[in-house]
Amino acid sequence: MYLRVARWIPANGIAFVVLVVIAALLTREGPGGDASEAEIASYYADADNLQSERISFFLVGLAAFCFLLFLGGLRGALARAEGDPVRLTTATVAAAGVFIALAVAGHVLGTGLSLGEGIYGDSFQVDPNVARLMLALSYGFFVMSMFAAGTMILAASILALHSRVFPNWLAVFGFPAALAGLLGALVWPSALVLAWILAVSVVLLLQQRPAPSPAPASSE
Repeated sequence: MYLRVARWIPANGIAFVVLVVIAALLTREGPGGDASEAEIASYYADADNLQSERISFFLVGLAAFCFLLFLGGLRGALARAEGDPVRLTTATVAAAGVFIALAVAGHVLGTGLSLGEGIYGDSFQVDPNVARLMLALSYGFFVMSMFAAGTMILAASILALHSRVFPNWLAVFGFPAALAGLLGALVWPSALVLAWILAVSVVLLLQQRPAPSPAPASSE
């Protein structure tokens, strides 16, 4: 039973990517750093916007849960391939932990005003400057999370080239994906980070498929 469940642990990486994309789509209409006070007030006065942000908050929490399970499967595969003293595996796991912690913190800051309105109701008033500060902090946490993601991908890709734990194409793809993490301030390169996680999840799933049973020898 345990082996049947463990075989599907890498699928959590796919779930992580799907949940993050949905959460991002739900908050895509959020005010930017150059939004006027009227635009900020209008956004947070819209009940649909507030509801979308609250839903995305819980989706990101679920995504973090899935990522940590995926990380357990990734760590096992890398450690088996590297062997002691698992330096690159440790670097990958440590960077991955920092990545998900910073990313979740950034999202909490980005949706904090919507949560505050939901908790305190009409007594909660959105101050435009506070909103700008929280959005700026959310962006800063996101950028820092991308640096950690780049470290995670780089360490895993170097190990993959050495040990062949992943196919060559995935090991090579890890280097532009790691660079994308360093360019996280541009936001759009983060799509390559998600693509890498998705690809690793699929590869690990395929690697854990049970080997086909040998055909019985024919008797003459």
